Amino acid sequence: MGGTHGNELTGIHLVKQSQKEMLGENYESFSLDYLIANESAIKANQRYIDVDLNRCFKLADLNDSTLTGKESKLAKSINQKFGPKGNSKTDFIIDLHTSTANMQTNIVITRTDLFHLQLASYLKQVLPDVTVTSEAELMEDHHFLESIAPNGVLIEIGPIPQGCIEYACYEKTQSATRACLDFIELFNIDSLPSFTDTLNTQSYYSKIHFPTDDNDDICASVHPSLIGKAYPKLNKGDPIFKRFDGADILYDGEPTILAFINEAAYYDKKIAMCLCNPINFSLISASKNK
Repeated sequence: MGGTHGNELTGIHLVKQSQKEMLGENYESFSLDYLIANESAIKANQRYIDVDLNRCFKLADLNDSTLTGKESKLAKSINQKFGPKGNSKTDFIIDLHTSTANMQTNIVITRTDLFHLQLASYLKQVLPDVTVTSEAELMEDHHFLESIAPNGVLIEIGPIPQGCIEYACYEKTQSATRACLDFIELFNIDSLPSFTDTLNTQSYYSKIHFPTDDNDDICASVHPSLIGKAYPKLNKGDPIFKRFDGADILYDGEPTILAFINEAAYYDKKIAMCLCNPINFSLISASKNK
């Protein structure tokens, strides 16, 4: 799936090109379908029209008839076509995204069973610059589009400006997508390679908002020392914002890892960056509990 966010063009073009190339014919153990998710937002070159489509797939929201905005209706339609969530006709969803932040090749998982840990481990083996982030800890019933299937992954490549296409980003997205499909083929024919015992991930736990003045206007930028960094560590006393009068604002919390630094899509909520903690998952324990 591409175009979940209408101004993230890479996935849209990759889905269309994959259809032209009949990519599914390369695989024997599964069938492949495609979706350009939010056509209205794509035409408007906007992330969304009414609400973020990638926040519309909680079961409670899918079953709420009072939610009648454009994306809420679209989510219900997508759920009926490819789900329904909880009894899905689709086994696996790959949802393609980009970021204005330096996220490198970011593989986002929302489940931490053996299958998804092996998938993430495989992607780290075969692709350069992969960082795996887990959102499984954030909520029990996830709101991402890929959550309507029992298995799935979100691929997030950055940095790239909104509304733009760049071949390097396209190529990384293509490589990650095909690696996911290769993994599924290997899984289906019981030919997975061996994996390390532990998967290293970053797990989101909080956000930092921009400083604002008495009028609730943003009054500082992300500190220049952090712009363009990929998952830097932030310690107490490090500069985090630069006020418009030139003064530094220093971080006053526990050591953390930063992600989505200065992400353009989050400015509507005045979110400046997200906070992560390293979490290591044991494939051995997951194997015993499968």
